[in-house]
Amino acid sequence: MGFGWNEDDMGILGRIKNRLKIVAGAEPRPANSFSTAAPQTAPREPAPPPKPPMTAEEATAQIDADVKAHKVLIFLKGTRTAPMCGFSAAVIDVFDQLGVPYETRNVLEEPAIRTAIKDYSDWPTIPQVYVNHEFIGGCDITRQMHESGELKTAVDKALEA
Repeated sequence: MGFGWNEDDMGILGRIKNRLKIVAGAEPRPANSFSTAAPQTAPREPAPPPKPPMTAEEATAQIDADVKAHKVLIFLKGTRTAPMCGFSAAVIDVFDQLGVPYETRNVLEEPAIRTAIKDYSDWPTIPQVYVNHEFIGGCDITRQMHESGELKTAVDKALEA
């Protein structure tokens, strides 16, 4: 043929491999000398098994421990930096405006917590705000307290204690 290819090199893969070698300055190799096997990699460790879901009792105990451990705690949908509903975002905004330290718990991470928090507070909606270990309310109550100045007073008192 005049191009230096043999019949084994006439496939598209062979022509590409030969062309790459020519461009790189090396002699073309026969197409059947290239390995198409995937490179060897170290075996991956299997992922740990998922943890079993919490029972209602475990969820209630976790909520109680969290409420008792933090002066200001918000149970919300999502995270502090990425709230997953407008009400949660509004409560985060209020506390960010106050500029006080507070903790959050994402109820979307654990379905049992999401259910148990409603029973724990006897309040049907989320977010839920706890100040000085006591439930003060959800989004609307938190905003009203913020507008009246009551929230800042309650939070400052809790943080001083």
